[in-house]
Amino acid sequence: MANNLNLNVDMKKIFVIILLALIVASCQDKTVRHVQKVVRYHTGTNLPWVIYYYDVVGKDSTWVEERWFHENGVLNLEGKIVDDKREGEFRGYFPSGELMSVGKFVKGKREGKGKIYHENGVVNTENEYRNGKPYGIWKYYDENGSLVDVKEYK
Repeated sequence: MANNLNLNVDMKKIFVIILLALIVASCQDKTVRHVQKVVRYHTGTNLPWVIYYYDVVGKDSTWVEERWFHENGVLNLEGKIVDDKREGEFRGYFPSGELMSVGKFVKGKREGKGKIYHENGVVNTENEYRNGKPYGIWKYYDENGSLVDVKEYK
């Protein structure tokens, strides 16, 4: 009889554990999260002009990334979006696909050091921004890498 009593207590414990697991599982958010891509095309072509990426949860969507393209289909500009503003590193490219620029954004404004390149890969401009405005020493170079000008912004 003691074995039957222990078996009944064990079965009740198992039943309670299963019931609690089902309750917890049914309370979890069932919304599906995915990324939605919205594409706009260059006029008269099937080549993308801009692609916006959205993080979608249920009926809510948040803009998270943008990519712009040249008319030949090559990537022009790419970067992340936070709170509907550019955030972090953005990269720009020439129509040839070569890197044209690298810069950072904070809350939608240019911030920090950046570089612009000649199409041959040599640095064209070393720059800096503070609160979206040019700041500090900017250096300008020709296509051979020789310094041609220096400007200071305050």
